[in-house]
Amino acid sequence: MVMIDLSHQAAIVSKVIQSRVTEKVMCDPGSKPAGVSDEIENLNRQRVFESVETAGWAPFHYNRGVDGIAEPWRAHLLWRQQAQDAARFMHESLQVKTKEPRLAAACSAMVLVTWLPETSATNELIPSSEMVEKIVARNEEHLAAASSMVQNLLLMLTAHGMGNYWSSGGRFRGKEMFEYLNIPNTERLLAAVFIEYPEELALNPGYKERKPGAQRGNRSHQWFREVS
Repeated sequence: MVMIDLSHQAAIVSKVIQSRVTEKVMCDPGSKPAGVSDEIENLNRQRVFESVETAGWAPFHYNRGVDGIAEPWRAHLLWRQQAQDAARFMHESLQVKTKEPRLAAACSAMVLVTWLPETSATNELIPSSEMVEKIVARNEEHLAAASSMVQNLLLMLTAHGMGNYWSSGGRFRGKEMFEYLNIPNTERLLAAVFIEYPEELALNPGYKERKPGAQRGNRSHQWFREVS
């Protein structure tokens, strides 16, 4: 029987959590940052798949039951070419001036995580206040579950040495991008996760713009207490 060193296991998890950093990596849409070999690209794709699948072990309270799927979240994967195509579409066709096209242009891959809110199932024009409260409570559970799935994804990517940035999505949340990416309008975007493969961290020096997250230095230990 193999004995698991639980302290060592916990230390590894703690290190992954604390080592994850937010960094926005951007370049101009239409540019062609240097990539990796096909062999390394395929290996990293497998690791992204593994990360998404493992992230799906996040807890959820209610069976959402859409298309026979219990989970209240969905994950839409874009590889390098699809992300760059989306960046050009946003920049050229939609004339988006915010950072989303530049983030998509620079990433190695990206995952759009959506969640599926519930609406009233009654035929009444005005649902009862009790029903409204029930739906609101269930949607809070769905959103919390989807958020824990995103955090799992960030940690798995970090464990694989991949840079990652959780964006609320900006213009990716809009109707035009949902239609472009064939995402059902019954879903709501929770996270646009931009990924950079570890082998690409040293590529394109000075070519990609990098901005660290703004809140890491604001962390404290003053937000919890022991109840007596």
